Amino acid sequence: MSEVRELRVKVVPKKLAKDYILKNHYMGTFPNSVVSFGIFKNRVLNGVISFGYSLSTLNKAASIIPDIKKDECLEMQRMFLSDNLGHNAESKSLNTCLKLIKKNTGVRVVITHSGGCKNDCGIVYQASGWFYYGKKKCDDFYLTDKGQYKNIVAALRFGRVKDRTKKTPQEIGEGLFGGGKMIKSFRYLYGFPIDKGLRPTMESGALPYPKDSQHFRKNQVWVS
Repeated sequence: MSEVRELRVKVVPKKLAKDYILKNHYMGTFPNSVVSFGIFKNRVLNGVISFGYSLSTLNKAASIIPDIKKDECLEMQRMFLSDNLGHNAESKSLNTCLKLIKKNTGVRVVITHSGGCKNDCGIVYQASGWFYYGKKKCDDFYLTDKGQYKNIVAALRFGRVKDRTKKTPQEIGEGLFGGGKMIKSFRYLYGFPIDKGLRPTMESGALPYPKDSQHFRKNQVWVS
């Protein structure tokens, strides 16, 4: 039996998922998820994939399917799998999560972004058959000298920065988090039709896959 076939995917409690993501994911944050799946190997938790909503989830889904409703869309927000799970574990586990969502919910489409601070153009989504809908500049993230990624937009949104119109993003990052640099990157939007009846509509608006990552996952390891 291959390494990938030994994997088991199941819903896990929010606290377990949050603790695992906070400990392992490079972002160090955990959005308010609706459902999280644990990836187990030999009964040991080796990964988490979480789905939920952000303030912009519906707008992003509606840009792909104009008449979609809030309870018909979901956003994949965090994914971390241990490097010891082997080749293709990410796409295999993600596909299993999507099948479970289809079986147990009324969700019709799942969206996600790749890129952001890592500027990964979404190779795992391409391998899993997601549709691609373009990229936008992302200048939200500040990389500290300690190797931590910090989102300055969240700090601006919640009033942690005074006189922000007089400061550059670099100055805001330094003031909040110390030494470091702003990340120049992109966000790449992907969608997956849980409801196969949406496939023709989604396919008609899709774009060719990008291949311009600065970083990407190969055999479960980030490389440049």
